[in-house]
Amino acid sequence: MRLDYQRIGVMGFSPRTGLEVIKYLSKFDLKIIVADQKDEEELLPLIKKLDNSKLEYDLGTKGTKILESELIILSPGVPYDLDILVQARKKGIETISEIEFAFRQSQAEIIAITGTNGKTTTTEMLAAMLADLEAENIKAAGNIGIPFISLIDQLKEKERVILELSSFQLEAVKDFKAKIALYLNYSPDHLDRHQTEKNYQAAKANIFKNQQPSDFAIIDLDDPYLSELKNKLEAKVLTISAKNEKADLIIQDNIAYYQKEKLKLLDLSKINLLGKHNQKNAAFAALAAYLAGQKPEKIQLAAQNYKLKAHRMEVIANKNNKLIINDSKATNPDSTLKAINSLEKDIILIAGGQDRKADFSVLKSEIEKKVKTLILLGENKKQLANIFLDSKLKIIEVETMKTAVTEALKHLDSNSVLLLSPASPSWDLYASYKERGNIFKENVLKNID
Repeated sequence: MRLDYQRIGVMGFSPRTGLEVIKYLSKFDLKIIVADQKDEEELLPLIKKLDNSKLEYDLGTKGTKILESELIILSPGVPYDLDILVQARKKGIETISEIEFAFRQSQAEIIAITGTNGKTTTTEMLAAMLADLEAENIKAAGNIGIPFISLIDQLKEKERVILELSSFQLEAVKDFKAKIALYLNYSPDHLDRHQTEKNYQAAKANIFKNQQPSDFAIIDLDDPYLSELKNKLEAKVLTISAKNEKADLIIQDNIAYYQKEKLKLLDLSKINLLGKHNQKNAAFAALAAYLAGQKPEKIQLAAQNYKLKAHRMEVIANKNNKLIINDSKATNPDSTLKAINSLEKDIILIAGGQDRKADFSVLKSEIEKKVKTLILLGENKKQLANIFLDSKLKIIEVETMKTAVTEALKHLDSNSVLLLSPASPSWDLYASYKERGNIFKENVLKNID
């Protein structure tokens, strides 16, 4: 492997992607310019992990030194439209994502997964389904927390890698191509980053970029946006639906049936996953696994053994056997809508978080129908409360998760369910959705009678 550059810039010195890109580049005979708006003191723990003989730092600034690079590689947290990056492209400096750079360095075959919600669940399920496929060393990476670039040296030619891809990772790809690309669902999100819904759509649609008729694109036919997008794709499109009998894979009576081959691909009644949206995630994973060459019986077994990770419709076991669910990973309205629709009991809902200018109106009718008590906290709690000004819904606004849980438990009985599904990111009050979920669980177990 070689790199025909003398100076490469890395924009965004993050502890995962940025660090791994720098480590990989350090193997080559070139200078690396590391730029980040954080200062040296903040980044010192990362700096100490590196051999700094090949590195030039431009920290605590807007990164003008990066303009001396021949190529700039972005960490996912760095917006593609930053002024300094616009300047770079005007100077003819190519600007690409870590995913694009890793793709160029790898000869692995890619199965890529995107969607507004359900990406991690589908990625993990697919990885489990393909775990023993013909002794291949199949790995999962990307937005699940493992940078693609960190696996390059472990992947042999034509081996497969499963990539969970966010809009941040997809917005700066060029040559990237997936053999199998899954687009699970669409709803507007990350508009604080992408500015317009059109920009967000364009970034996500890059998952299909450069695909040919010999490649596969799998989409949800029940999603109006994706149903329209499928007509613009070059790849062989396969559709999944719980409603439309013309779909290639139809979900009916708890069976995922691949109509093209008259094959019962998955018995969903044997899978322990809450919600129709998770059934669909399982169907996406199953179809991709089958296209990759896995046997249906192994797909079924892997699906049956799969358990949702913490903070994703996680049922919290408690001494009173009350139904309490931690869905802290629900960081947008559509994800919370799916959570609400997956439950039959009356709901006591804890919601709210960082204000990302999301449209919560999509939640109004379902919350009024299924939620008996709405407890709001976080930066956008007033915005959420204002949606229900003309409603008789019981709304309680609080300042902390401890108070939210205390109030929720007062209303919880055997006929109801307590659901944390914030419909918002966590960063106004917590370092991550995991921290938010853990604090919720701690307070539930501490205070439940």
